[in-house]
Amino acid sequence: MTTNNSFEDNDNNQVAFHAFERSIPRPIRFWLLLLLDIPSIICSLFLLFHLLTNKNLRCQIINHLMIVILIIGLIIELVDITFYLKFLHSGIVQPSIPFICMLWWFIDLGLYNGFTIIMAWSSLHRYLFIFHEKIFMQGKKRFVFHYLPLIILLLYILIFYIYVIIFPPCKNTFDYALPVCNNYPCYLDNVVLGIWDSVVNGILPIFIICIFSVTILIRVHYQKRRLVNQRNQWRRQRKMMIQLISSSILYLIPNIPLNVSIFAHLCGVLESVAVEVERRMVRPDAKQHLTIQYGALSLCHGIFQPVAI
Repeated sequence: MTTNNSFEDNDNNQVAFHAFERSIPRPIRFWLLLLLDIPSIICSLFLLFHLLTNKNLRCQIINHLMIVILIIGLIIELVDITFYLKFLHSGIVQPSIPFICMLWWFIDLGLYNGFTIIMAWSSLHRYLFIFHEKIFMQGKKRFVFHYLPLIILLLYILIFYIYVIIFPPCKNTFDYALPVCNNYPCYLDNVVLGIWDSVVNGILPIFIICIFSVTILIRVHYQKRRLVNQRNQWRRQRKMMIQLISSSILYLIPNIPLNVSIFAHLCGVLESVAVEVERRMVRPDAKQHLTIQYGALSLCHGIFQPVAI
């Protein structure tokens, strides 16, 4: 691996970063991010405490994905955001060693994309839970449709990002003068790995979230007429739909423009515009808003009045 502490190989990124610095002063970003991070961590810990210590909540399979999502979000809050706050304070990645950069990349890229993948599975899982809940009643089917996919996805996320970031098939270059060490592991220049990561780990999960959120919205709307004599069941479906749609909207607002720009960049369409959008949107600040809102949303939508199964 090689290490680069100069500005020579990253002129475009440096220009974009300093332009961003001028538009939003560093002290403002530091204090804003810190003030957002603290309540987000408290909210995540509060929710996890009740989900893990309350047996009724812990045993309900609808909460298992929530626990995984909250844990991933908490790691991002504690590591990714802390590193970024330290960078804003000192103006350089500290300590300036490759291990810190690879750890930051793993959290910032790997866990964030992993968060997206789990969110996508959560959308599909919620669809199955609302309209085909009988498959979760039987032991074998419950394992196949609930536990096995989650285990496979978590293993995939860990193995893929450990390989491409920790043991890449190329030489990484680290720029300690940029946040997240320039946030550009060498595998992104690999045709196969770069496209796979962008499309399969980024764009596809966003597409899945959109499809199943809209599908649930439509089906629950039409179920209202059919279940006219089963109001409790319809209210239950509606409650779960609101939880999914609300969290999906909050998640998709910053991610759809970003992934559209990435797709345009991959296709060579409006490349300069796409790159600029990516530079401006791939910020830990934006990710932090997601984790805060998702944690608050989880609390507001009746985490203590769960749907039993």
